[in-house]
Amino acid sequence: MSTKLKKLVKGKVAVFIDAANLELSAKDRGWKVDYRKLYKWIKEADKLKYIGFFTVRFNSKSHDAFLTLLKKTGYKLVTKPLKVIKDKSKTGHTRKANFDVEIAIETMKQIDSFDTMMLFSGDSDFDYLLKELKKKDKKVIVVSTKYHISRELIKRADAYIDLRKIKKLIERKP
Repeated sequence: MSTKLKKLVKGKVAVFIDAANLELSAKDRGWKVDYRKLYKWIKEADKLKYIGFFTVRFNSKSHDAFLTLLKKTGYKLVTKPLKVIKDKSKTGHTRKANFDVEIAIETMKQIDSFDTMMLFSGDSDFDYLLKELKKKDKKVIVVSTKYHISRELIKRADAYIDLRKIKKLIERKP
């Protein structure tokens, strides 16, 4: 873990990863996340109490193997099937798998077990959750990239870590 993160984390830590947001943030920058390296980096935080990984379940052998790897690594998985919505105004469909509610509820279920929350997402919908956490004297660190994070989250969080700053530590090599 970088010295900078050690200085940002206070007490017990809970981590909430919006997988789609994290994947897209890295992909748009031309790289992929190595989840074992990410776990190792996060695990160095003193008193890590929870690391949730919120993702779609595709029900394919390769994706099931990936989820098994995550589970064995130490992630707590929260999954649901991909929702496909037929779009009448256009040809085709929209794929959807939003985990904002699940992340917010799990955060509130875990609230007594952590002092610092790390949120891997840039979705502005989390602004209200962060506001409530701050009222409970929780420290909040948001991890995302410049074009995948709302201004509200950057302002509300105690710290913002741009994924590009930790790329060397968590990048999956081809």
